[in-house]
Amino acid sequence: MNILHIISSRGWGGAENSAAYLAKKQIEKGNSAFLFIHSLNDKLINILKTNNVPFYSAFNPERKNIYALNKIIKICRKKNIDIIHTHLGTGSYLGVIAGNFLKIPVAAAINIFSGYPYYAHADALCFDSNAVKDYHTTYFSSAKYLEYKPAFMEAAVNKLFKFSYKTVKNIDELKNKSHIIYERINESDFINYEGRLNEFDNYFNIGLTGRIDEQKGQIYFIEAAELLIKEYETLSGINSSVKPKIKPFMFHIVGSGKMENKLKRMTADKGISENFRFWGYQKDVRKFVNTFDVCVSCSLNEPFGINNLEYMFMKKPCIGTNTGGIPEVFGDTNIVISPEDPVQLKEAAKLYIENENFKNEQAAKGFERAKKLFASDICFKNVMDVYARLLDKN
Repeated sequence: MNILHIISSRGWGGAENSAAYLAKKQIEKGNSAFLFIHSLNDKLINILKTNNVPFYSAFNPERKNIYALNKIIKICRKKNIDIIHTHLGTGSYLGVIAGNFLKIPVAAAINIFSGYPYYAHADALCFDSNAVKDYHTTYFSSAKYLEYKPAFMEAAVNKLFKFSYKTVKNIDELKNKSHIIYERINESDFINYEGRLNEFDNYFNIGLTGRIDEQKGQIYFIEAAELLIKEYETLSGINSSVKPKIKPFMFHIVGSGKMENKLKRMTADKGISENFRFWGYQKDVRKFVNTFDVCVSCSLNEPFGINNLEYMFMKKPCIGTNTGGIPEVFGDTNIVISPEDPVQLKEAAKLYIENENFKNEQAAKGFERAKKLFASDICFKNVMDVYARLLDKN
């Protein structure tokens, strides 16, 4: 099977990671897979080159970019593409228009809480969690979607490529082509990985990974860290027997983003900067995660959270917020708390800090759940089954 993945973002996150790994897996299984990407997405380009995944690119492939659409159509013809698999909103637009023009079925990966009208015109909607599916079911019934009309330039491009935009008003039609396809990582890269930051062996390490921005909730991670540090300093002062039992804390933030400097200033202002390490963007997060005694995901609204899979496959006890797809990922394992609540986060961390057996038990339960539901072969099969149904319809 020949597959073209389209993802036109300049950033790096779960969507880009998932698309790159899926293409790699498809190639390993004997298919031909290609990516069409933004020419300035250096992180994605490096990942694709490292994994020998062929790709094409265009500068600024925004949704009204005629050049990008022409290039996609030429690629599809040259490589005899059977399936177009789109990722994120703009990629979905490009794929839907090109697929309609060439009569190639389109599967749209949807892993964000952001309704986009052209998702409805894909032949299959592949949501990465039930939370995302529920969000879009509501969106497709909303006035915002039902009253959407292409602007002048968009309508002109659509007409040029023989696409007539119409709102899909039959919600059952959308439900019938909806699927849950969990995001993918190569778990073999994480299971039994042994590298770590040995210089922190004498600390109790609590950390998180991912893009640094307001939605990810790292502010509350810092506030909870301050509460933990102060509480155990007080206990140590009252009862000296506490001090030898608890290692000093070290908190780790692995990732980069627009709020990174703000977070660093917060730790300095609170007088806890010595207890923090900011590692910036890391191409390989494994040695950091393997150093953590407890992993945290404190997002305010998270469609899925691919970092949680990495934690679980590395047999780490986790704390996650009760938002979006995170409860679906954890199930009855680990600890789930309310978002924006540093006190709950502090108390959850204490459960792990003071109960070694509980900590190990939750890590083991999370690992077993990850193997059962999120193993790459399972996710790969689900994707390929969707493709097969699309091709059967054609």
